[in-house]
Amino acid sequence: MATAMDLMTTKVVTIRQTASVREALKTLEEFDVRHLPVLDERQELVGMLSERDLLRLRRSQEVLKQPVSEVMSADVLAVTPATDVVEIIDLMAENRIGAVPVLDSDSHLAGIISYVDVLRAAGKVLAENGAMVTS
Repeated sequence: MATAMDLMTTKVVTIRQTASVREALKTLEEFDVRHLPVLDERQELVGMLSERDLLRLRRSQEVLKQPVSEVMSADVLAVTPATDVVEIIDLMAENRIGAVPVLDSDSHLAGIISYVDVLRAAGKVLAENGAMVTS
């Protein structure tokens, strides 16, 4: 069975918890990503920030100056490289989240899996098995 290791993106775009909301918006746009793992000064995962989180904010100059730590989700659901893909899909669906960070055995960020990664893998499996998808 496939695991997180098989799907995860290892070149992860991250942001510091002290960065401003303005910097986060620029980072999302520059790298064309929808989810940013938030790291502290020790490079440890302390939160996640999604494009959806930022869309909920009123975009005043004061909000744009706020640190990411004030608007991020601090209760991060994460997986390990060995986590089964079906478990990851269930986790994402049950919690209505678009991405999960992958942490190594030292709890350091090893990668990220987004819904796009899951859909690509599912499409590949369907194509390999000659499955017909109808609307």
